[in-house]
Amino acid sequence: MNFLAHIYLSGENKNIALGNLIGDMVKGKAYENYEHDIKTGLLLHRAIDHYTDKHEIVLKSKKMIAPDFNRYAGIVLDIYYDHFLAQNWNRYCKTELQEYVNEMYVLLIKNYTSLPLRAQQISPFMIIRNWLGNYGNKKSLYYIFLGMHRRTRKLGNMHQAMSVLKSHYSLLEKDFFLFFDDLQEFSKNKLIELSAVPNENSSGNNQRNT
Repeated sequence: MNFLAHIYLSGENKNIALGNLIGDMVKGKAYENYEHDIKTGLLLHRAIDHYTDKHEIVLKSKKMIAPDFNRYAGIVLDIYYDHFLAQNWNRYCKTELQEYVNEMYVLLIKNYTSLPLRAQQISPFMIIRNWLGNYGNKKSLYYIFLGMHRRTRKLGNMHQAMSVLKSHYSLLEKDFFLFFDDLQEFSKNKLIELSAVPNENSSGNNQRNT
């Protein structure tokens, strides 16, 4: 799953959501440097990714688009699934999408100096270009994929991502709905498990991991 799904699956605790949001940018045991709630979010992020990668519905979706994107199919699918979440946001959340993501942008700004270096580098672009709020907008999605196409040195054929999405839209959306029901249940239970684990670093300050 991509950024939007990760923060949504974090429950009501915004610090857990922040940890979940930056999960890809904190490697190895560096999560131990963070206070309890952010650490919980970081570990939840890893659990979500592991669960997602093994799920039969996700594997089915990935197989559908793999001929177009080769080894980058999983990355593209993550963004497709965030698109479906944004498109159907009111089905899952009572707070309007833009209001919800604005709260996350404020949190990123308030915690900027404690973020890992990579998160410090991308968060201004995330906020200015409203990445989280624009996943449901197909024009914005096109430009996201175009930027990724350049960064992957055109090896992932991501300039074709919107046409592929259009070709398989209804099937991929159906897969998303089925999978996301399972993922919500998994994340809810995992969050309870992680939140209950005592954390010896919970009284410490956040530390920036570079």
